[in-house]
Amino acid sequence: MLQKAYTPIQLRGLELKNRFIKTATYEGMCDHGVPTPQLIDFHARNAEGGIALTTVAYGAVNPDGRTHEDQMYLHEGIAQPLKDLTVAVHKAGGKASIQLTHCGFFSSNKNLSSNKPLGPSRVLNAYGIMSGNAFSRAMTIEEIHETANDFAIAAVFSRNVGFDAVEIHMGHGYLLSQFLSSGVNKRKDEYGGSLENRMRLPLEVVAETRRAIGEDFPIIVKMNLSDGYKGGLSIDDAVEVAKALEKAGVDALVLSGGYTSKTPFYLMRGEIPIWDMTKVEKNFLQKIAIFSFGRFIIRKFDFEENFFLPLARRIREAVKMPLIYIGGVISKPGIDEVMNENFEMIALGRALIHDPDFILNIQNGSVEKSECNQCNICVAEMDRGGVRCVL
Repeated sequence: MLQKAYTPIQLRGLELKNRFIKTATYEGMCDHGVPTPQLIDFHARNAEGGIALTTVAYGAVNPDGRTHEDQMYLHEGIAQPLKDLTVAVHKAGGKASIQLTHCGFFSSNKNLSSNKPLGPSRVLNAYGIMSGNAFSRAMTIEEIHETANDFAIAAVFSRNVGFDAVEIHMGHGYLLSQFLSSGVNKRKDEYGGSLENRMRLPLEVVAETRRAIGEDFPIIVKMNLSDGYKGGLSIDDAVEVAKALEKAGVDALVLSGGYTSKTPFYLMRGEIPIWDMTKVEKNFLQKIAIFSFGRFIIRKFDFEENFFLPLARRIREAVKMPLIYIGGVISKPGIDEVMNENFEMIALGRALIHDPDFILNIQNGSVEKSECNQCNICVAEMDRGGVRCVL
């Protein structure tokens, strides 16, 4: 089945040359929210390595949608560097997608027009305590509608600067994931309670984005198979979410997992680099907190190849739409296993951070397995000049 992984696939008006995408991993390569030449080079290099679609991480749909001030939000002031990025990726033989997101309550951003981080409900925001954002504020109906419209506006902007697809982020404990999760969504109106109600905003975002972007432009969604904690989104809920997204006309699903504020290493399985995370933390009080309590608070999940496959199979059984598998693909046998399970595509993160030529080397037989050892220091490197492998 390795051969299948290197065959083209069509997503609406977009043809991809193979079945591999570089998944969205926050790069840490923006300067006060402006994409840098380093960010351009990073994604062009992935395209040179043979990846069909490289995904730029965390394009916030409005200024308040950033987790911190250095993240970019999508506006005309950064149009030129993003055009430079998409041109560079295309010249290198690849296609480019951008992840559209809103952080919701998970924010340490001090420059909020809303004064407090917005979310489905008022909850404790441990990530923002040291920056004065200890609690979120429940969004009003008007703010919910405005945010859905912001996703649509951001998608049109993304198309106009040359991106070939957009990925709407509904996972990892950011805003749309927060609405889906009964663990944090405690609303009593039409946006809370039942799963049908909790899906309302995510589905409105898809509908608004499709109306704005047209019928030929691909919309990918990254969603959780599980939040990874008791009371969060379960695999049973995820099956119903996937069915609803298929009905809504989404072109492909990236099947991820984990909740940044509760189970951040549910996806990044392996070691937890507490010392490295401490060194790069800029807030002194937060630095002390990570060093003193991080090893007791942050749960470790052991790594194994293709670790999300048992959960992802549930989605494969439930829908016919293209599915993008992510989670522990680091070898030729691992690629074969995923392709044999009838997933259309594979998203890669750490294997490509370690070696952007990974899929070419697998194809030509020069390597059988990635040398990434799941140390996860690349997570800390995001805040130390940009994501990179330290090996």
